[in-house]
Amino acid sequence: MRIDLQIGGYAIRLDEPEDHAYRHWPFATFKPFVRTHETPAPVPAPDIAMTVRVVPSLPEIPHGPVLYDACHGRWTWHAAAGGGYLLESPNRSTHEPETRALVSADIASVTVWVLGLTAGKTTRMEWEPSRIINPIVEACLLTRLARDGGLLLHAAGLLTEQGSPAEQYGWAFTGASGAGKSTLSDLYAARGARVLSDERIILRVVEGAIRVFGTPWPGSGRHARNQQGPLTGLFCIRHGRHGHVLRRMPPGAAASFILPQCFLPHWDRAAMDNTLAFLGTLLETVDCFELAFMNRPDIVEFIMEQRMERALTTP
Repeated sequence: MRIDLQIGGYAIRLDEPEDHAYRHWPFATFKPFVRTHETPAPVPAPDIAMTVRVVPSLPEIPHGPVLYDACHGRWTWHAAAGGGYLLESPNRSTHEPETRALVSADIASVTVWVLGLTAGKTTRMEWEPSRIINPIVEACLLTRLARDGGLLLHAAGLLTEQGSPAEQYGWAFTGASGAGKSTLSDLYAARGARVLSDERIILRVVEGAIRVFGTPWPGSGRHARNQQGPLTGLFCIRHGRHGHVLRRMPPGAAASFILPQCFLPHWDRAAMDNTLAFLGTLLETVDCFELAFMNRPDIVEFIMEQRMERALTTP
């Protein structure tokens, strides 16, 4: 079995050469991100190639120093003997390891061992792609993205048009859980906007401009679209008390708000440095605003009117 994914402009391949049966795949939110040979556009060579081995027991691999521990038994990222990394993830119920992955130093090649599953009296092993998607695909993608100068942000992202398709706006709304990302996404979707995600978006520089990408990791609104567009505004959101308020944010204040909403590759110094450099570029090139809003449909018109007024009065 082979799974080809496209997330944030990266091609990721999971190749399970023995063709074991699989369970619970694809999830609904991942379907737009799965590339097949029937897709009109050709499936690109992978940026991250993962070879999956379904095994009755995990191989013993020497563990180097722990570079990052996600805590609560989620996963650990180790240095590996001979270079590269070892990523290990336990079963949430037994707390025993259920996957081990050797990751190349450039995060381009990964070998994953996953414990096989059996059902009933059969001895044929099955596997669940979800055990590799989370956390192995996520951790490798985050590291590669950050090294390349990109960002995975806790935010809603959408594309909307004003006047004609040539006038396309890509907006990101970032804030802590409960700040209103899914609420804004639903209100914009009701007006015909293309919501890329209501929970996590990817920001990258493409041909000299910052673009916003959808991801398969949605929020309560279940928005997950494999599309991208130019990022023209970033809003740091919170709930309003008496009405909608939009204010331009100075770079320092915007950085303090945005940084806690970033998914940071703490285990990789070069990736962290590039993430912070990208954040500086973002603040220099994209308009950032503080948005306090009420849960009312007129917030869509309010934002557009405020944006138009600021555009007309900008020298």
